[in-house]
Amino acid sequence: MTVTIIWLLGFAAILFFSLRGWEASLSPFLARVLPEALRSDSDDRWVWCPAVAVLGATFLVRPVDMLLTLLVIALVAWGAKRLLCWAMKKAKSH
Repeated sequence: MTVTIIWLLGFAAILFFSLRGWEASLSPFLARVLPEALRSDSDDRWVWCPAVAVLGATFLVRPVDMLLTLLVIALVAWGAKRLLCWAMKKAKSH
């Protein structure tokens, strides 16, 4: 029960501050980081702010799990990149 209350409080606080600072910080950051295909002309604050709040609240409650998940995602992405580069070299040589 305590973990749930902490998660809900963290979610509410992060959502409030991310919605409040959307124009100043989050929107320019996402415009810089996201590829063109993921950007839209409409107001994405109601998609990105809850997503950031869920990730932030989960990181507050279960930081080790989140770090290990990020590590696994990074290793899979690195392995996929290496495999794709190897396959492209093989395709060019034949």
